[in-house]
Amino acid sequence: MIAAGGTGGHIYPAMALAEVLREKHPDCEIVFFGSQNHMEATVIPNAGYTFYGLKMSGMTRGVRAKLRSALSMVKGERYCMKLLRDLKPDICVGFGNYISVPLIRAAHRLHIPTMIHEQNSFAGKANRFVSGIADAVVTCYDSNRQQMPKANIRLLGNPEATLAARTEWDPQILRDLGLDPAIPFVVFMMGSLGSSTVSRVIDGACGLFDPTFQVVIAAGKDNDYTFRTPSEGKIRIVPYVDGKAMLKGCALAVTRAGATTMAEIGAIGCASILIPSPYVQNNHQVYNALELVRKDAAVMIEEKDLTAEKLAAEVNCLMNDRERCRSIRERAYEAGCRSAADDMILWMEDLINE
Repeated sequence: MIAAGGTGGHIYPAMALAEVLREKHPDCEIVFFGSQNHMEATVIPNAGYTFYGLKMSGMTRGVRAKLRSALSMVKGERYCMKLLRDLKPDICVGFGNYISVPLIRAAHRLHIPTMIHEQNSFAGKANRFVSGIADAVVTCYDSNRQQMPKANIRLLGNPEATLAARTEWDPQILRDLGLDPAIPFVVFMMGSLGSSTVSRVIDGACGLFDPTFQVVIAAGKDNDYTFRTPSEGKIRIVPYVDGKAMLKGCALAVTRAGATTMAEIGAIGCASILIPSPYVQNNHQVYNALELVRKDAAVMIEEKDLTAEKLAAEVNCLMNDRERCRSIRERAYEAGCRSAADDMILWMEDLINE
């Protein structure tokens, strides 16, 4: 049983693990637990998995909110105790977010092996809370060891990287956009929803880019910013692109620094300019980005420092310095963990057989 929910950063790595697990063990039954009122309640069943949902209150601030959250956790743990007694899973795996807490606590009480996975360089509150009772803790960054000192930690990486490592580039993707596969391109991706603030800067930078390369801008499906730059010539502006494919085919990517994106950049080996989102808890995207920046495996521009001129200058500089781009790409690849899902499954098997 896998607990995952809240955001794609928790859900998609969990589904990546499930996909590889289903490949390696076709007879294995995989069920998910999550919030019935969040995206996992739709995304996970649509992928063909059995899903058990429960409405719960998150770990928020304020006395009343904390009391409501505590009562919700008690209710959730009771529900999970009954669920686990009925389903009798061999192991329970949590991917962070408050929804994983009651499942891991209930499994621990019933002596069912437990594993949690932390995607970010700054561990989330839920994972820190249960790390001391989990039998196994999988992380993507060594910094998590200090944040969860009582945990049995192995640095294995993000399961999403295992799928990303399989990605192949098809030049037809560029042809379908009306671009030339023979000319290097830069891809801009600010997440599936996009970013109106960063889009405004990218829009201003378009007129400053060198004419020696092409530009693909994934604006986002719910972005409320309207680009003034026309989608023509060497610039294409589209609502959505296949992120992994673009990372594989581009000469340079300009992206956020979410956990899944970072895992994909490392697995594929992509030169990148990272613009961490300032709208996340604990500013964890900055910490994620710094893990690569300190290894000279990426360039970071924080959003507070971002201007059209600065962005264009950085993109032009890297695109005109093939050796620098190659070095960043190789260092990013060295930092990647491509066997994360396989390694997690091996550890799960050991825990089950102990």
